[in-house]
Order: sequence, then structure tokens, then C-alpha cells
Amino acid sequence: MPGINAGMLTLKDLERITDLVRRYEVPVVKITGTQGLYFQGLAPEKHAEMMQELELPAGLVHTRNRARSVQACPGKNWCKYGTRETEHMARAIAEMELDGPLPCKVKVGISGCRMCCCESWMRDVGLAAEKNGWRFSFGGNAAGRPRIGDLVADGLDDEEALKLVKKTLNYYLKTAKFKIRSARFMERIGIEELKKAVLG
Repeated sequence: MPGINAGMLTLKDLERITDLVRRYEVPVVKITGTQGLYFQGLAPEKHAEMMQELELPAGLVHTRNRARSVQACPGKNWCKYGTRETEHMARAIAEMELDGPLPCKVKVGISGCRMCCCESWMRDVGLAAEKNGWRFSFGGNAAGRPRIGDLVADGLDDEEALKLVKKTLNYYLKTAKFKIRSARFMERIGIEELKKAVLG
């Protein structure tokens, strides 16, 4: 479902979703773990029609020179525990154009405080807000072989965090083998090697 930023839905978004569900007779809509929408139980012909209406290609929708999914908590604008605003960071990373195709899917978790509601440590790219700025971790994974991401840097302002995320993903895409997730990549090269490459 294009046009939805990190699971934040406006009244207009909800009306659009309701219209689609009614017209295409969608039995169930699931909110996924990555804050996307999954229209379950569509007949194949209706699925094809909806994809065409939403201007999406058939099959897995994934632009390979971008992160596959970006999830974010409500941040300080909507949560009493939030210390930093998350929505603009989610949009900036979702729209971030990289130097080439990524080796594998990349999931991003952005948490507006240390409680890490978006499980930032368990994402390929994790940003979590602290009092002195963003903490950036890389190489996390939930799945069958879970891994806590490595701390790359902390105390970052918004611009520094976005630049470092882009630099790290560009290093990953130029260095990792095809279909290697960031967790397995980091197990191979180690955090010190990554820091040398992206921090100097």
C-alpha cells in the first residue's frame, strides 16, 4: 500500500483503505510487523486489478536500491516517552536513494526513546533516540538466527544519522555478496572493520 509513512495513517488514508476493501471485497486486512498492510484472501483477478489501480508491479514490491521497509514509533510528537521526532526520519530513510541495488532486503527500525518499541536492535538498520542524540546500530536480525545489531555510533543529530545510515548501506551493498543479510555480513567482517570504512 503506497503512500503510507511508517504506519502513520490519516483519516484520508483510512478512507482510501476502506474504499479499496469495500470495492475489492477484501476479507481481512492485516497490519504487518513492518507496519505495512496485507490484503488477505483476494481472488487472483481482483488482486491483479488492485495492483494495477495502486500502480504496483506484480509480485514482491521492492525497490532494491532502497530499504525494503521502515518502521517507526510515534516519537515525541505523539508519545510521552519519546525524546526525538521519528516521522521525518522514517520518510527520509524510506526515500533514500542508494548507489546501487542492495544485496538483500533491509529492514529499518526507528525508536523515539530507549524503550525501543520498534525493536531497533533487531533490525538491519536501527536508530534509537537518547538524550544526547541518535544511537545507530547495524546488522540486527530477528528471524531464525537472531542477532543484536552492532553499535556503530551514538550522539548523532538528525543529519549525521541520515548521512551515516546512507554511507553504511552503500558500503554494505558494495561489499556484501548477493542475498547476504546484514547480520551475516557483520558476523563475517566485524564491527571494527565497518567502523574503519564508515567512520574513518
